[in-house]
Amino acid sequence: MTEIWLSVRHQIILVPKARPRCWLLMVFLLVLTSMMACQGNLSLKNSDKTETELVNVDNVSLVEQGIKKSHQGKYQDAIVDFTEAIDKNPQDVNAYFNRGFAYSNLGEFEKALADFSQSVMLDPKLAEAYVNRGNVYLQLGEDQQAISNYLEAIKLNANSAFAHNNLGLAYLNSGQADLAQKNFTKAIKITPDYGEAYFNRGLAFSDLDQTKKARSDWQKAAQLWQEQGNHEASEAALEQLSVLENSP
Repeated sequence: MTEIWLSVRHQIILVPKARPRCWLLMVFLLVLTSMMACQGNLSLKNSDKTETELVNVDNVSLVEQGIKKSHQGKYQDAIVDFTEAIDKNPQDVNAYFNRGFAYSNLGEFEKALADFSQSVMLDPKLAEAYVNRGNVYLQLGEDQQAISNYLEAIKLNANSAFAHNNLGLAYLNSGQADLAQKNFTKAIKITPDYGEAYFNRGLAFSDLDQTKKARSDWQKAAQLWQEQGNHEASEAALEQLSVLENSP
């Protein structure tokens, strides 16, 4: 049995294909997975622990240390910690996962892809690994691969608003605006204050020539982001509204 702590969500601005601006809530989540057998022994003295337990405890410490460095934006330093954990235990899924997170933030997408793929291999039921691998594929312009990974994540966790939003973006990028808006709508139902999903659904409605719905969604996105203190995003939504109003 494992316990998973989901720590950080990172948001970036995605510029896909011909779109001037689009919002992708990247679910590059820091994940710390700690074995229950290990947790019960953290208070033991070193002399009372088996060699395997010592390695497990040491790996948890290394991953925790790497996560702290990732929080601080010290991704290269974090990679060193995660790599050391992997060298000690090549089956440590959380070390691979979090190293993939660090590589993603450095723009080293091929390395991130390899680490998230290894995470999936080690733990096929870790939905976040599929989401993150889908995010990497989306960054690389491989929409169909991204779609496959998001669908797999949704099979494992149907209530992931992030997976639905990013699946919608992959559909939007591949010209499937109707499927895109349906997934953005699912994301909004799960998380009603999800500004990115409203903004992206507005793009889908715009592609479908449903101008009134697009306008309503961009207004809602601007309002939500303003309330959440995300003024840059709110301005982006207002700019999109301005473009719509000035269109012939």
